[in-house]
Amino acid sequence: MQPDDEKQKGDVGWRQAAAGIGLVLGIPWMIIVPALLGLWLDRRYGTAPLWLLVCLFLGLLGTAFDVYKLLKRFGQFK
Repeated sequence: MQPDDEKQKGDVGWRQAAAGIGLVLGIPWMIIVPALLGLWLDRRYGTAPLWLLVCLFLGLLGTAFDVYKLLKRFGQFK
């Protein structure tokens, strides 16, 4: 293995780590913000828990899609 290969291999590891950290920091926001929006809509229009559940479901669906895209990018799914 050449030194250039090792350097390139190390760069991929750092990219994967950075993407993973970004995802770990982003997941709570991708779930909590829609849930809070749904809670606000329920309080505003008196439809509890309809919008909370809809927005929470959409946040979870979006989070699952982002995790899938990240795993696909790094070769976990083909």
